[in-house]
Amino acid sequence: MRHIIRKILVFAAVIAFLMPVTSSSSKEKAMLMIDIKQLSRYDENRVMYQQFEKIHDENSNEYEYTDNSFAALMVIKDKKVLFIEDGYDNPEEVRNNRLTHELGKQAIPDLWVNKISGSPNFIIITDRKIELQKSSSKDYVSANYKDFYLNVRDKVLKKHVAIFLSLIVNRKEAEISISRERISRKISDTGPVKYLTRVTGRTPDGGTIYSAEDANGDGITETFTVDCNDGFEWGFNSGPNLVCIINNSQKDVEKIIGRIAYLAYNGSPEEEQIIKKTFPTPEKVKAMIDELYNIDGDTARLLKSNNINLEDAVDKASKTEVKSDTKSETK
Repeated sequence: MRHIIRKILVFAAVIAFLMPVTSSSSKEKAMLMIDIKQLSRYDENRVMYQQFEKIHDENSNEYEYTDNSFAALMVIKDKKVLFIEDGYDNPEEVRNNRLTHELGKQAIPDLWVNKISGSPNFIIITDRKIELQKSSSKDYVSANYKDFYLNVRDKVLKKHVAIFLSLIVNRKEAEISISRERISRKISDTGPVKYLTRVTGRTPDGGTIYSAEDANGDGITETFTVDCNDGFEWGFNSGPNLVCIINNSQKDVEKIIGRIAYLAYNGSPEEEQIIKKTFPTPEKVKAMIDELYNIDGDTARLLKSNNINLEDAVDKASKTEVKSDTKSETK
């Protein structure tokens, strides 16, 4: 019972985390980057990816205290932690710039100047909590770790997308849940009605929850998360603990996750292939009809003794009606 309750709580937590961030009708929630100082443990090997993007609102007077564009890959192997970030901004520099603008009574622009670019600009390597290497030189980090970053990121995302697609194929066991919400539009908008699509499912052991969302109804998945309920934490408000992609706009990431919500709702080619292989032939269905529905025994014997087949008679009557109708139209 306690195990079941824990699964329900984890599932609810993932949904609660996603809805404020992605729902078009609610206020966006702040997202915090992974903090390796807050890792709950280092004992098992893990690969994790986190990405968050938010469009800066120039008309808003509200200052953004958290980075609005970052991506981070973290690898824990043999109790060592490798953390690579793309879109890194030094929080202290951002804070000082904000204070300078405030003291000068100037409008505060987007101070988080480094955006996700595909070229990482920060790295830190630790042995548990002991720092071994750290650099925020984009030239150095990109030259030495860009290929590693992109190759490992793509591999882990493709693996989790493959697992997600396997859950779609096995919908019943994966407890796939799909919700569709009509997106409100302006009166002047005469385009087609669009829907927000949200998909969730869990692995057969119930231990990992997968979620995908197309928030603006364009058929492209912008949010994809994977959360394991093994108790591992990577920091407060850092989101699901294996993959956490929120509001993606990166084309290379879109190529990997872009179609999963669409396929979950409309069906995947793999599902169609399986359905075709198990789909019954007309002969089998016709034989089933003969088993299910029959003329009563006495009438059947009467018809048989007079060599009458009513199914043939129905067929002949249909053809006769068509011919007679054709003649009447000619006249």
